[in-house]
Amino acid sequence: RVRLPRGRPWGFVHFVGGAVLGAYPDVAYDSLLSRVADACDVVVVATPFELGTDHEAIAEDVKAMYSRARVEICAREMLDVRAAPTFRVGHSLGCKVLTLLACEDEDANADVVDVDAASGAISMASSSKDDMTQGYFLVAFNNASASDSVMLIEKFARELLKNRAGGGDNAAAFDFLKTLPSIASFAERAAKAAGFDFKPSPEDTLERVRRKFSAKKTRMLKFTDDELGMDQNEALVAALRARFEVYPGTVDTQEIEGNHLTPVFFT
Repeated sequence: RVRLPRGRPWGFVHFVGGAVLGAYPDVAYDSLLSRVADACDVVVVATPFELGTDHEAIAEDVKAMYSRARVEICAREMLDVRAAPTFRVGHSLGCKVLTLLACEDEDANADVVDVDAASGAISMASSSKDDMTQGYFLVAFNNASASDSVMLIEKFARELLKNRAGGGDNAAAFDFLKTLPSIASFAERAAKAAGFDFKPSPEDTLERVRRKFSAKKTRMLKFTDDELGMDQNEALVAALRARFEVYPGTVDTQEIEGNHLTPVFFT
């Protein structure tokens, strides 16, 4: 899902949303992403994903989708594919997905498409540097276990529907909500995963951050009233600071008014 700015673009935002909502980023996050595109003159590329237990596979899928889209947009908008920077932005579970990308070893990265600036020839390359990633912006990081997600997804669904019931008339939001499964379906789907954990597990994810996180600039945002209980920023900040004792990177944190659904279009 691509949102071009009104002005001349100079870079990219790669956005990955939260569980369930991440499948419909052009609807669920429309207001936020449109404002980012126009205010910053960047191309926003939101990569949708279906809710699942293999977060590593999700990370690889969104990375491949973004890389292909970036090459095509660079050609269409006459941007230098070797210079246009990427800023990775995630919300909730999307933060974990992007964190896994930042933990990849360079020699293990999946192939991505590249274009030779002189000849225009298309080739495959194997380094995440091909996307020119400059930093990560993680909003309300969610690293819940599979069993905890049963309760969290139920709370999420109730809060989402409550917000819609108390909101104004918004046709796009209403049409989107009609496509969502019922609360019972959310709970049933999560319960099936409760007998085993996500891949990687929350503990493995944090350990991977301590050993392999390779982004040099990271900003983390948390909300003062995250009533859904999904915000686990502190654990990730601690893991990042441990990593940056041996790796040349920085992390800064910010807290603002709002709740877990503040970035969502129809809250």
